Amino acid sequence: MSTSIKEKYFQKKSETKSISAALDNIEAILGKLDGSPSPLAEKVLETMDEIQFQMKSDQREELEEIKIKTQLTFVSKKIRAMAKVLVKTIGGKRALQEKRKSLGVSVKQEQWWWYLDEYLELKKKNEIKRLGFIGFFLIIVFVVMADVYDKFIAPPPEVRARLEFETRIDNLIENDDYNAAISETDKALDLAPEYYPLWIKKGVLAKVLGNEKVEQESYETALLYVENLEYFYYERGSVFMQFGLLDDLLSEVDNILAVNPQSAEAYLYRGLVQEVQGQNSEAFQSFEKASILAEEQNKTQLVATIRMRMAMIMQSIAIPTPEN
Repeated sequence: MSTSIKEKYFQKKSETKSISAALDNIEAILGKLDGSPSPLAEKVLETMDEIQFQMKSDQREELEEIKIKTQLTFVSKKIRAMAKVLVKTIGGKRALQEKRKSLGVSVKQEQWWWYLDEYLELKKKNEIKRLGFIGFFLIIVFVVMADVYDKFIAPPPEVRARLEFETRIDNLIENDDYNAAISETDKALDLAPEYYPLWIKKGVLAKVLGNEKVEQESYETALLYVENLEYFYYERGSVFMQFGLLDDLLSEVDNILAVNPQSAEAYLYRGLVQEVQGQNSEAFQSFEKASILAEEQNKTQLVATIRMRMAMIMQSIAIPTPEN
Protein backbone atom coordinates (compact mmCIF):
# COMPACT_ATOMS: atom_id res chain seq x y z
CA MET A 1 0.00 0.00 0.00
CA SER A 2 1.51 3.33 -1.03
CA THR A 3 2.06 6.15 1.45
CA SER A 4 0.61 9.57 0.71
CA ILE A 5 2.79 12.65 0.76
CA LYS A 6 0.88 13.96 3.80
CA GLU A 7 1.41 10.73 5.75
CA LYS A 8 5.04 10.50 4.71
CA TYR A 9 6.07 13.99 5.68
CA PHE A 10 3.62 15.49 8.14
CA GLN A 11 1.64 12.94 10.10
CA LYS A 12 4.26 12.59 12.86
CA LYS A 13 5.76 16.07 12.68
CA SER A 14 4.68 18.71 15.17
CA GLU A 15 6.63 21.38 13.29
CA THR A 16 7.76 21.67 9.67
CA LYS A 17 10.48 23.65 8.01
CA SER A 18 9.40 26.73 6.13
CA ILE A 19 9.28 26.39 2.37
CA SER A 20 12.10 28.89 2.03
CA ALA A 21 14.31 26.88 4.39
CA ALA A 22 13.49 23.68 2.51
CA LEU A 23 14.48 25.34 -0.78
CA ASP A 24 17.70 26.57 0.80
CA ASN A 25 18.39 22.98 1.85
CA ILE A 26 17.87 21.76 -1.70
CA GLU A 27 20.31 24.35 -3.03
CA ALA A 28 22.88 23.26 -0.47
CA ILE A 29 22.47 19.62 -1.46
CA LEU A 30 22.73 20.40 -5.18
CA GLY A 31 26.04 22.11 -4.51
CA LYS A 32 27.41 18.88 -3.03
CA LEU A 33 26.37 16.49 -5.82
CA ASP A 34 28.97 15.38 -8.34
CA GLY A 35 27.41 12.24 -9.79
CA SER A 36 28.83 9.88 -7.18
CA PRO A 37 26.26 7.57 -5.52
CA SER A 38 24.58 9.40 -2.65
CA PRO A 39 21.20 9.39 -0.85
CA LEU A 40 21.26 13.19 -1.02
CA ALA A 41 19.83 13.17 -4.55
CA GLU A 42 16.75 11.29 -3.42
CA LYS A 43 16.47 13.76 -0.50
CA VAL A 44 16.09 16.54 -3.08
CA LEU A 45 13.12 14.77 -4.64
CA GLU A 46 11.53 14.01 -1.28
CA THR A 47 11.95 17.64 -0.17
CA MET A 48 10.26 18.79 -3.36
CA ASP A 49 7.32 16.54 -2.42
CA GLU A 50 7.22 18.22 0.98
CA ILE A 51 7.30 21.67 -0.58
CA GLN A 52 4.51 20.77 -2.98
CA PHE A 53 2.30 19.70 -0.09
CA GLN A 54 3.05 22.87 1.88
CA MET A 55 2.40 25.07 -1.15
CA LYS A 56 -1.07 23.56 -1.42
CA SER A 57 -1.94 23.48 2.28
CA ASP A 58 -0.41 26.63 3.81
CA GLN A 59 -1.96 30.10 3.67
CA ARG A 60 0.46 32.96 3.00
CA GLU A 61 0.39 36.69 2.48
CA GLU A 62 0.70 37.87 -1.12
CA LEU A 63 4.24 39.23 -0.77
CA GLU A 64 5.44 36.05 0.91
CA GLU A 65 3.77 34.01 -1.83
CA ILE A 66 5.63 35.96 -4.52
CA LYS A 67 8.97 35.52 -2.75
CA ILE A 68 8.46 31.77 -2.33
CA LYS A 69 7.34 31.24 -5.92
CA THR A 70 10.35 33.19 -7.19
CA GLN A 71 12.72 31.04 -5.15
CA LEU A 72 10.88 27.87 -6.15
CA THR A 73 11.18 28.79 -9.84
CA PHE A 74 14.92 29.34 -9.43
CA VAL A 75 15.46 26.04 -7.60
CA SER A 76 13.28 24.16 -10.11
CA LYS A 77 15.42 25.46 -12.96
CA LYS A 78 18.54 24.40 -11.09
CA ILE A 79 17.16 20.89 -10.56
CA ARG A 80 16.37 20.57 -14.27
CA ALA A 81 19.82 21.91 -15.15
CA MET A 82 21.37 19.25 -12.90
CA ALA A 83 18.97 16.49 -13.95
CA LYS A 84 21.72 14.34 -15.44
CA VAL A 85 23.82 14.57 -12.25
CA LEU A 86 20.81 13.86 -10.05
CA VAL A 87 19.81 10.77 -12.03
CA LYS A 88 23.41 9.54 -12.02
CA THR A 89 23.70 10.14 -8.26
CA ILE A 90 20.53 8.14 -7.64
CA GLY A 91 22.03 5.25 -9.59
CA GLY A 92 20.89 5.86 -13.16
CA LYS A 93 17.52 6.07 -14.85
CA ARG A 94 16.62 2.45 -14.10
CA ALA A 95 17.18 3.05 -10.38
CA LEU A 96 15.05 6.20 -10.52
CA GLN A 97 12.30 4.31 -12.33
CA GLU A 98 12.34 1.64 -9.64
CA LYS A 99 12.15 4.24 -6.84
CA ARG A 100 9.29 5.97 -8.63
CA LYS A 101 7.50 2.69 -9.11
CA SER A 102 7.90 1.81 -5.43
CA LEU A 103 6.03 4.99 -4.49
CA GLY A 104 3.02 3.75 -6.45
CA VAL A 105 0.07 5.93 -7.36
CA SER A 106 1.12 8.66 -4.93
CA VAL A 107 3.57 9.99 -7.55
CA LYS A 108 1.72 12.17 -10.05
CA GLN A 109 2.98 13.75 -13.27
CA GLU A 110 2.90 17.14 -11.54
CA GLN A 111 5.72 15.82 -9.35
CA TRP A 112 8.01 16.24 -12.35
CA TRP A 113 11.16 15.83 -10.22
CA TRP A 114 10.45 12.10 -9.95
CA TYR A 115 10.42 11.95 -13.76
CA LEU A 116 13.85 13.48 -14.45
CA ASP A 117 14.77 10.44 -16.55
CA GLU A 118 11.88 11.15 -18.91
CA TYR A 119 12.76 14.86 -18.90
CA LEU A 120 16.32 14.03 -19.99
CA GLU A 121 15.10 11.79 -22.81
CA LEU A 122 12.71 14.47 -24.05
CA LYS A 123 15.41 17.13 -23.77
CA LYS A 124 17.80 14.96 -25.75
CA LYS A 125 15.20 14.32 -28.44
CA ASN A 126 14.28 18.00 -28.69
CA GLU A 127 17.95 18.93 -28.96
CA ILE A 128 18.39 16.50 -31.84
CA LYS A 129 15.36 17.97 -33.58
CA ARG A 130 16.61 21.51 -32.94
CA LEU A 131 19.91 20.76 -34.63
CA GLY A 132 18.08 19.26 -37.58
CA PHE A 133 19.49 15.81 -36.92
CA ILE A 134 16.31 13.91 -37.78
CA GLY A 135 16.45 15.18 -41.34
CA PHE A 136 20.23 15.03 -41.40
CA PHE A 137 20.19 11.44 -40.17
CA LEU A 138 18.14 10.46 -43.24
CA ILE A 139 20.90 11.89 -45.42
CA ILE A 140 23.47 9.91 -43.46
CA VAL A 141 21.49 6.69 -43.82
CA PHE A 142 21.43 7.20 -47.57
CA VAL A 143 25.14 8.05 -47.77
CA VAL A 144 26.31 5.31 -45.41
CA MET A 145 24.04 2.58 -46.72
CA ALA A 146 24.01 3.48 -50.43
CA ASP A 147 26.59 0.81 -51.20
CA VAL A 148 24.86 -1.75 -49.02
CA TYR A 149 21.44 -2.05 -50.65
CA ASP A 150 20.32 -0.52 -53.91
CA LYS A 151 16.76 0.54 -53.19
CA PHE A 152 16.51 3.91 -54.90
CA ILE A 153 17.10 2.92 -58.51
CA ALA A 154 13.86 1.99 -60.29
CA PRO A 155 12.60 -0.25 -57.45
CA PRO A 156 10.18 -3.04 -58.35
CA PRO A 157 6.58 -2.92 -57.00
CA GLU A 158 7.31 -5.00 -53.88
CA VAL A 159 10.21 -2.69 -52.96
CA ARG A 160 8.02 0.38 -53.51
CA ALA A 161 5.42 -1.15 -51.18
CA ARG A 162 8.08 -1.75 -48.55
CA LEU A 163 9.31 1.82 -48.88
CA GLU A 164 5.78 3.09 -48.31
CA PHE A 165 5.67 1.07 -45.10
CA GLU A 166 9.03 2.49 -44.03
CA THR A 167 7.78 6.04 -44.61
CA ARG A 168 4.72 5.38 -42.45
CA ILE A 169 6.87 3.78 -39.76
CA ASP A 170 9.23 6.76 -39.66
CA ASN A 171 6.28 9.17 -39.44
CA LEU A 172 4.85 7.21 -36.51
CA ILE A 173 8.25 7.23 -34.79
CA GLU A 174 8.51 10.99 -35.32
CA ASN A 175 5.15 11.33 -33.52
CA ASP A 176 6.27 8.99 -30.70
CA ASP A 177 3.57 6.43 -31.59
CA TYR A 178 5.86 3.45 -31.05
CA ASN A 179 3.19 0.79 -30.64
CA ALA A 180 1.67 1.68 -34.01
CA ALA A 181 5.17 1.85 -35.52
CA ILE A 182 6.04 -1.67 -34.41
CA SER A 183 2.69 -2.90 -35.74
CA GLU A 184 3.46 -1.38 -39.15
CA THR A 185 6.93 -2.90 -39.00
CA ASP A 186 5.42 -6.36 -38.55
CA LYS A 187 3.25 -5.76 -41.62
CA ALA A 188 6.29 -4.65 -43.60
CA LEU A 189 8.19 -7.76 -42.48
CA ASP A 190 5.36 -9.95 -43.76
CA LEU A 191 6.07 -8.36 -47.14
CA ALA A 192 9.88 -8.46 -46.86
CA PRO A 193 10.87 -11.02 -44.20
CA GLU A 194 14.55 -11.06 -45.22
CA TYR A 195 15.06 -7.29 -45.17
CA TYR A 196 17.35 -6.91 -42.18
CA PRO A 197 17.01 -3.12 -41.64
CA LEU A 198 13.35 -3.66 -40.72
CA TRP A 199 14.32 -6.30 -38.16
CA ILE A 200 16.81 -3.85 -36.67
CA LYS A 201 14.18 -1.11 -36.53
CA LYS A 202 11.77 -3.52 -34.85
CA GLY A 203 14.49 -4.37 -32.32
CA VAL A 204 15.07 -0.73 -31.42
CA LEU A 205 11.32 -0.11 -31.20
CA ALA A 206 11.05 -3.07 -28.82
CA LYS A 207 13.94 -1.62 -26.80
CA VAL A 208 12.14 1.71 -26.43
CA LEU A 209 8.95 -0.12 -25.42
CA GLY A 210 10.88 -2.16 -22.83
CA ASN A 211 10.46 -5.57 -24.49
CA GLU A 212 13.96 -7.05 -24.23
CA LYS A 213 12.88 -10.46 -25.56
CA VAL A 214 11.52 -9.07 -28.83
CA GLU A 215 14.50 -6.72 -29.08
CA GLN A 216 17.06 -9.54 -28.93
CA GLU A 217 15.04 -11.83 -31.18
CA SER A 218 14.80 -9.06 -33.78
CA TYR A 219 18.54 -8.40 -33.74
CA GLU A 220 19.27 -12.13 -34.00
CA THR A 221 16.94 -12.42 -37.00
CA ALA A 222 18.57 -9.40 -38.66
CA LEU A 223 21.98 -11.05 -38.27
CA LEU A 224 20.72 -14.05 -40.20
CA TYR A 225 20.19 -11.91 -43.28
CA VAL A 226 22.93 -9.27 -43.12
CA GLU A 227 25.96 -10.10 -45.25
CA ASN A 228 28.41 -8.14 -43.14
CA LEU A 229 28.44 -7.45 -39.39
CA GLU A 230 29.68 -3.93 -40.07
CA TYR A 231 26.51 -3.20 -42.07
CA PHE A 232 24.42 -4.40 -39.13
CA TYR A 233 26.13 -1.93 -36.81
CA TYR A 234 25.85 0.92 -39.33
CA GLU A 235 22.12 0.38 -39.68
CA ARG A 236 21.44 -0.03 -35.97
CA GLY A 237 23.55 3.06 -35.26
CA SER A 238 21.42 5.12 -37.63
CA VAL A 239 18.24 3.91 -35.91
CA PHE A 240 19.71 4.74 -32.50
CA MET A 241 20.31 8.26 -33.82
CA GLN A 242 16.73 8.44 -35.07
CA PHE A 243 15.46 7.68 -31.56
CA GLY A 244 17.98 9.92 -29.84
CA LEU A 245 19.61 6.97 -28.06
CA LEU A 246 23.02 8.61 -27.95
CA ASP A 247 24.63 6.34 -25.35
CA ASP A 248 23.66 3.32 -27.44
CA LEU A 249 25.02 5.01 -30.56
CA LEU A 250 28.37 5.58 -28.83
CA SER A 251 28.48 1.89 -27.92
CA GLU A 252 27.73 1.07 -31.54
CA VAL A 253 30.68 3.22 -32.62
CA ASP A 254 32.92 0.97 -30.52
CA ASN A 255 31.33 -2.08 -32.17
CA ILE A 256 32.01 -0.69 -35.63
CA LEU A 257 35.61 0.22 -34.86
CA ALA A 258 36.21 -3.27 -33.42
CA VAL A 259 35.22 -4.69 -36.80
CA ASN A 260 36.79 -1.94 -38.90
CA PRO A 261 39.21 0.48 -37.16
CA GLN A 262 39.32 2.63 -40.33
CA SER A 263 35.58 3.25 -40.48
CA ALA A 264 34.87 6.83 -41.50
CA GLU A 265 31.20 6.27 -40.65
CA ALA A 266 32.03 5.38 -37.05
CA TYR A 267 33.87 8.66 -36.53
CA LEU A 268 30.98 10.49 -38.17
CA TYR A 269 28.54 8.93 -35.70
CA ARG A 270 30.81 9.81 -32.79
CA GLY A 271 31.05 13.40 -33.97
CA LEU A 272 27.27 13.66 -34.22
CA VAL A 273 26.85 12.53 -30.62
CA GLN A 274 29.55 14.93 -29.42
CA GLU A 275 27.88 17.78 -31.31
CA VAL A 276 24.50 17.09 -29.69
CA GLN A 277 26.22 17.04 -26.29
CA GLY A 278 27.74 20.43 -26.95
CA GLN A 279 31.30 19.12 -27.29
CA ASN A 280 31.98 21.08 -30.47
CA SER A 281 35.78 20.86 -30.32
CA GLU A 282 35.71 17.07 -29.90
CA ALA A 283 33.02 16.78 -32.57
CA PHE A 284 35.13 18.74 -35.05
CA GLN A 285 38.10 16.42 -34.41
CA SER A 286 35.90 13.34 -34.96
CA PHE A 287 34.49 14.81 -38.19
CA GLU A 288 38.01 15.68 -39.34
CA LYS A 289 39.14 12.08 -38.76
CA ALA A 290 36.03 10.82 -40.57
CA SER A 291 36.69 13.17 -43.49
CA ILE A 292 40.31 12.01 -43.88
CA LEU A 293 39.31 8.34 -43.84
CA ALA A 294 36.39 8.87 -46.23
CA GLU A 295 38.65 10.73 -48.65
CA GLU A 296 41.26 7.96 -48.52
CA GLN A 297 38.49 5.46 -49.29
CA ASN A 298 37.10 7.55 -52.20
CA LYS A 299 33.72 8.02 -50.51
CA THR A 300 32.98 11.35 -52.12
CA GLN A 301 29.37 11.65 -50.94
CA LEU A 302 30.39 10.91 -47.38
CA VAL A 303 33.23 13.46 -47.56
CA ALA A 304 30.75 16.14 -48.68
CA THR A 305 28.32 15.25 -45.90
CA ILE A 306 31.03 15.36 -43.22
CA ARG A 307 32.50 18.64 -44.43
CA MET A 308 29.05 20.20 -44.38
CA ARG A 309 28.79 19.29 -40.70
CA MET A 310 32.29 20.62 -40.02
CA ALA A 311 31.34 23.93 -41.65
CA MET A 312 28.22 24.17 -39.49
CA ILE A 313 30.31 23.68 -36.34
CA MET A 314 32.80 26.33 -37.47
CA GLN A 315 29.92 28.70 -38.10
CA SER A 316 28.30 28.05 -34.71
CA ILE A 317 31.61 28.66 -32.94
CA ALA A 318 32.13 31.91 -34.82
CA ILE A 319 28.68 33.34 -33.97
CA PRO A 320 28.56 34.74 -30.41
CA THR A 321 25.64 33.61 -28.26
CA PRO A 322 23.52 35.99 -26.13
CA GLU A 323 25.25 34.61 -23.00
CA ASN A 324 28.56 35.79 -24.35
